[in-house]
Amino acid sequence: MIRLVFTTTAIITSSSALYFYIFHDRLSKRITHKSHTGTLSSAPTRPSIESVPEPVFSDDYFTIYDHASKSVPRASLPGSETTDVLFTRLVRRNMRAFSRSPQALMLAMASKTPEQKDSFGAGYLAALDFEVGDLVCGAYRVVVRNRDRVEFEIKVETVDFVQGRLAISYEEDGIQDEERNVVFCSETVMWKKAGEVRKMPLERPALKWMHEIVSWWLLDSGVSYLGDLEG
Repeated sequence: MIRLVFTTTAIITSSSALYFYIFHDRLSKRITHKSHTGTLSSAPTRPSIESVPEPVFSDDYFTIYDHASKSVPRASLPGSETTDVLFTRLVRRNMRAFSRSPQALMLAMASKTPEQKDSFGAGYLAALDFEVGDLVCGAYRVVVRNRDRVEFEIKVETVDFVQGRLAISYEEDGIQDEERNVVFCSETVMWKKAGEVRKMPLERPALKWMHEIVSWWLLDSGVSYLGDLEG
């Protein structure tokens, strides 16, 4: 009986790992992605996140930066709403979807205050305009809100030696409506003091891999969600 349990568990675990490996590979082909580890100033492209403190770009800090983007024709999105309204819809939908992820479950378990606990609610997230000060999923506080951008400060009490930002944004290119593309972006940066030996979550390969799956899927499925609104 014990051998059967172990065998069954091994099969399920192997099947799940294979599924997520294939899923990760497929997602990587549907979006554009890049990452950088080390000094942020040496990154090939300077992150567009406005709220990263300038000292973080010095050698005094060790950083991990992840960038994902997806470009779609503006004509494939609903024409009845402006792009900035659609962007808010995207962020609301993606944060509701994230609130059901394994990462959010761990954050919910660590939440202590009523504000933190309430910030996972589907109704709460569906009504947010993501104004500066709003809290999302216990650990993401809005610090920048522009028409085309939301930036969150990432603050998790159990890893207080790490600071970070999550930015969701878009930009449009092209002049005429039928030729315009909209590029939706998701950026994450984490940093710690250069001499800190404790590992940040994204320094751990398994957690970084899961982060990629979740962030890439949210971006890919979120854009698909916007396209489906026209129907």
